[in-house]
Amino acid sequence: MSAESFTERLPYNTSGKFYVDEQCLDCDLCRETAPTVFARNDEEGTSYVVKQPETKAEIDLTREAMEGCPCEAIFDDGDQHDWAQEPKAERPSWRTNDAEKPICSHCKQRSRPWWKFWA
Repeated sequence: MSAESFTERLPYNTSGKFYVDEQCLDCDLCRETAPTVFARNDEEGTSYVVKQPETKAEIDLTREAMEGCPCEAIFDDGDQHDWAQEPKAERPSWRTNDAEKPICSHCKQRSRPWWKFWA
């Protein structure tokens, strides 16, 4: 958790405590774990916070997704930052070009469904 991860948050996160940053490689784990909180941006192939968790169950599932994220791209310090501050203007080129997508340090793949991370 840092100010740097906050400036690298994806621009379509819903304001609040939880957010996803540019490290997301779209493994689908968070969307499977907390489907009411996370959604997929099909154009960029990434997950983001579509709705801040409200119930204890949603908060628990969101924390589970954060702890299980192989890219460590989910953060819970958004309430400590100013959401009026714009995310970094320069977006990684690989967001729109899968061929350039960085390889995940956990699975050594560019992107794949979460259930294949441990196969």
